[in-house]
Amino acid sequence: MNTKEYIKSGILEAYWAGELSEVEMKEVDQVAHEYPEVKRELEEIRNSLSEYGALTGATPKQSILASALGKIGEDDKTRFFDAMSDDQEKEVIIKRVNIVPVWSIAASILLVVSAGFNFLFFTEFKKAKEEVAQLETSVNQLQQDQSVLADLANDQKLEIEYANLRIAHFLNKDNVHIRMDGMPISPNSYANVFWNTESNAVFISVDNLPEPPQGHQYQLWAIKPGKAPIDAGIFDHNLKVQQLKVIKGNVSAFAVTLEKEGGSPVATVDKTFVKGFLKKS
Repeated sequence: MNTKEYIKSGILEAYWAGELSEVEMKEVDQVAHEYPEVKRELEEIRNSLSEYGALTGATPKQSILASALGKIGEDDKTRFFDAMSDDQEKEVIIKRVNIVPVWSIAASILLVVSAGFNFLFFTEFKKAKEEVAQLETSVNQLQQDQSVLADLANDQKLEIEYANLRIAHFLNKDNVHIRMDGMPISPNSYANVFWNTESNAVFISVDNLPEPPQGHQYQLWAIKPGKAPIDAGIFDHNLKVQQLKVIKGNVSAFAVTLEKEGGSPVATVDKTFVKGFLKKS
């Protein structure tokens, strides 16, 4: 059984509104017994009906009561005149006229009022439930839209911060700028290094490097003539501008290799992604 469609059909609301036959109500009881989600929905509707009645204190409209009482009055008149037409049964019938309306009126009022109230309440309840569902959908959509806008705003903020930081490094007269271009292993990659001649601090601008494989990380190397590459630090390829290690001495070039996560004391030269040389003055 498609319980979602069954719940949406309105049969559970009709169950509590008294709109179902005895057979139909037994069928609902059986379905609720077999499917926990139907049972939960049935209980939620019952609780909602109780809360609604407690909050609103709803009573039937005066027009419904007037109609019921008017109908009952006409019935009593008919019974009375029929009784007067037969003198032999006058006493017995008059007693019926006097006694029967006591419970007949109450039953009629309850029947008419119950039917009218059930119909009005059932209609209002379904309408309110639909409005709540529409409101929840609107709220969810609004939250999604706000989340998307927030993400876009955050991305733009980071891009602006990165651009400002990169410009600051370019304009710093103490910085030496080295552009590292892609090597055969990754020809479209590139990155930039800023080496401060006063503090010897090294900054890397991660511009275009592919996502590293699982368990691997990029590492920057400083290259000096006649010496093995010097570790300048591992870095996060997702962060735009990062400060790495302090490098002193006569550096001729910088390069980035792909190493195992955590870095390596020795450069894996055959996995060099980008490399750039200092300009000779």
